[in-house]
Amino acid sequence: MNDLDCMPQIKEFVRWAHKVGKYELVRCSSGNLSCRMTDDTILVSESRSWLSNLKRKQVVQVSINDGSIIKGNRPTGELPLHLAIMRRNPGINAILHCQSTSATTIACLPNQDINYNVIIEVPIYIGKIQHIPYMKPGSQDLGDAVAQATDSATIVQMQNHGQVVIGNSLEDVVQKAVFFELACNIMLNSKFNYTAINSEQINLLQGYR
Repeated sequence: MNDLDCMPQIKEFVRWAHKVGKYELVRCSSGNLSCRMTDDTILVSESRSWLSNLKRKQVVQVSINDGSIIKGNRPTGELPLHLAIMRRNPGINAILHCQSTSATTIACLPNQDINYNVIIEVPIYIGKIQHIPYMKPGSQDLGDAVAQATDSATIVQMQNHGQVVIGNSLEDVVQKAVFFELACNIMLNSKFNYTAINSEQINLLQGYR
C-alpha cells in the first residue's frame, strides 16, 4: 500500500476531486488538482486520472522546490503550472485547473474584454479574473504566465484551454469554479445582453460575506 493512502490529507483531496466531477467542472481526464501538503511539498492528481473517480493511489506527493516525485506515480502534465503558482504565491494552498462548459466557451471567444460581475458571488467570492493567450499545455511558459496572472486574480481564463482557480483551500477553489461557471452560463444564455453589477454596487457589498 502507498504510504499516502493512510494520510487524512489524501482522503480530503480525493473527496474534493470527486466534487469537481460532481459539479461537472471537468470531463473524463481533463483538469487537475493540487494542494499544499507541507511548506515544501504539494499533493497533485496523477497524469491522465479522472478527478470524478480519483483513487487514493492516484494522488502524488511532489517537491515544490525541484518538482521531484516523493511518493506516487507520474503527476499531471500541468505540474509546471501548479509549481509555478505555488512557488510565486506562498499564500495559495489549492489550485484547480478545470474546463467547465460555459466558462471554457467564453475562454475561446476572440474578445476578452468581459465584465463577469453578473451575480454577487463573483465580486464577493472570486474577485478579479484575468485572461491569457493560448500557450502550449504543460509548458513552463504557460505556468509562468498563469502564475504571474494570479498575483492579482483568483481565476485565470486560458485561451482555448480552460480555467485555473486558486484559493486557500480545496473547498474554496471548487466553490469559486462553480460560481464562475454559473456566471458564465448566465452570460451565454443572455447572449451577453446583461446588466453587470457596477463598481458602486460592488463597494456596497463589502462586508456582506
